[in-house]
Amino acid sequence: MKKTVIILLTLAFSMLSRAQNVNFAQYFHNEGSLRMDVYQCGDADSSHYVFERFIIEPHFGGSKVNLIDPFNYGTSRVKVVDAQSNTIIYTRGYKPLFREWQTTNEAASMERCYEESVSVPLPLNQAYIILETRDFNGEFEEVFSKLYEPGEMFNTTEQRYIFPVQDVLVNGTPDSKVDVVILPEGYTAAEMTQFQQDCQNLVNVFSQNEPFASHINDFNFRAVLAPSEESGIDIPGYSIWARTILNAHFYTFYIDRYCTTRDYFSVKDVAANAPYDQIYILVNSSQYGGGGLYNFYSMSTAGNMSSAHVIVHEFGHAFAGLGDEYAEQGSPLAALFNLNVEPWQPNLTTLVDFDSKWADLVAPGTPIPTPSTNQYNNTVGAFEGGGYLEYGMYRPQLHCMMRDYAPFCAVCNRAIEAMIAAHSDSLVTAVPHYQLPDPFLRVCPNPATDFIDVFVQQSDVPAEILDMNGRTVKTVHLSSTTNRVIISDLPRGVYLVHVNGETRKFVKQ
Repeated sequence: MKKTVIILLTLAFSMLSRAQNVNFAQYFHNEGSLRMDVYQCGDADSSHYVFERFIIEPHFGGSKVNLIDPFNYGTSRVKVVDAQSNTIIYTRGYKPLFREWQTTNEAASMERCYEESVSVPLPLNQAYIILETRDFNGEFEEVFSKLYEPGEMFNTTEQRYIFPVQDVLVNGTPDSKVDVVILPEGYTAAEMTQFQQDCQNLVNVFSQNEPFASHINDFNFRAVLAPSEESGIDIPGYSIWARTILNAHFYTFYIDRYCTTRDYFSVKDVAANAPYDQIYILVNSSQYGGGGLYNFYSMSTAGNMSSAHVIVHEFGHAFAGLGDEYAEQGSPLAALFNLNVEPWQPNLTTLVDFDSKWADLVAPGTPIPTPSTNQYNNTVGAFEGGGYLEYGMYRPQLHCMMRDYAPFCAVCNRAIEAMIAAHSDSLVTAVPHYQLPDPFLRVCPNPATDFIDVFVQQSDVPAEILDMNGRTVKTVHLSSTTNRVIISDLPRGVYLVHVNGETRKFVKQ
């Protein structure tokens, strides 16, 4: 792989060009990762986070060069901010299962809590771990932050599970490759030999499907030999229940083929045995199905006649952020999309800003939208139908792995190869289509108890803290760009920090 890779990306986020080259050794330990476990709780219209714990784990599988995510993908994003300098030192987008649940009828009538966990390189010093969620208009908003303090006694190093790890295919060090950890679901101790064979079959599938086949030397695959008490998987529609290590099940959101697990802490506990960028869960079942969530996990059954296609399709979701390109009447997941903005998935467009997607791959004279006729059978265009929607959403080509298990289209190929490059030890420089202004004001932690840190871009400015009725409850003077404000005297509730026309909300617990 070339030492300097330039990728033209048309969706970029704030501070990308300035923060792209973060010095890993200046901010992070050479080994290990910090994992933050939280619960995201709420209903269809709102949510909040509840902190569970920090865990220091032995491995970090990511690039030590491309620490600032060059992609604007995901419904959520984690940011690591150095607490002393207010410098963004790590970012990564992802898509938790909770966001999909919010589209269901169940979410309209009740609340639930879903396990969520993010892993980042292990900071040397105090750092804020910040979670953002994307609103319906496509913009990220900081919604939760927690201060990591290296000396805090409850930062546990305890590993819940210790299992053997087998190298299935290893081509280099974790910081220079895409590291895939394969986890078994529903394989008993007596079936570990079958799991090992299924892992080799999975690698063979990648070796036979482009663009992975041409880049197989850019991947590492390791398997964690973690047995379940019973064989198989939960199939609620048939009243089948199995005691398995990851508690996965079919019929997610009442969709028979959709296979997921809400027990994400267990997934992370088992995965912690090896360095990883991606988690792939192989299910010991012959039933058709699977699931893929961007930078969360991929899952598919190992014994179905379509398993090879499902393996690659679901990895397209989880690894490259690819969206489904088919229409499906009545799917609750269609509610994820706002047809007035461009979707974050690189292979879907509403044509609101087609130039920011794959317009550069469209040959002159190709009509946009593109008719779904044989004349354009091998043409890159904009074909209506995708993202579970029959109308208003467009895909790049008539056929693709993300639609009907055909080979990946040109746009998906490009997205996958860009993602592979970003996991290497070569600097990936993004050339943004647009650049959002650096936020003037940041308030952490949120929720807070005794203090808040107020970060601003200039010193010697006044600030007000207001309650939700607009009354000023505290006035402070910000003497530097990083200021600690004591709030222990404030009653519990929701407050606003107001500085130079900018406002940020925080919760006092």
